[in-house]
Amino acid sequence: MNPLLKSIALAAFVNACMLAIAAFLFGNFTIKPAGFFIAVVLFTLLTVALKEIVLGLVKSFVRAYTVVGGLILTWISLVLTDLIVPMDGLHIEGVRTWVGVTVLVWAGAIAYGEVDKKAPEPKR
Repeated sequence: MNPLLKSIALAAFVNACMLAIAAFLFGNFTIKPAGFFIAVVLFTLLTVALKEIVLGLVKSFVRAYTVVGGLILTWISLVLTDLIVPMDGLHIEGVRTWVGVTVLVWAGAIAYGEVDKKAPEPKR
């Protein structure tokens, strides 16, 4: 399987799990079966695209900027997903819920990033 497709599929799986966990943990975060698939696909595509755009614009990241940047990109992707997916499919309400869902999904992305790291090429 193509490494990029494998990486996106793994990201979609992790995002699906984290969004489902967030919906279970936060009462003001609702995601219905009809909107779940659309939300996962859209959120995954947004996070991958935004990450690539930011990495292309900023050549070097300081660790603190990486953490804060990851949280901000996760939040932006959630906001866009919430705006695009119909309200009866996905809805996030309240500051605590927004912060909690953002941190939870971001933490899942960090874990995914550790699993998805490419093995270094052997030196010749």
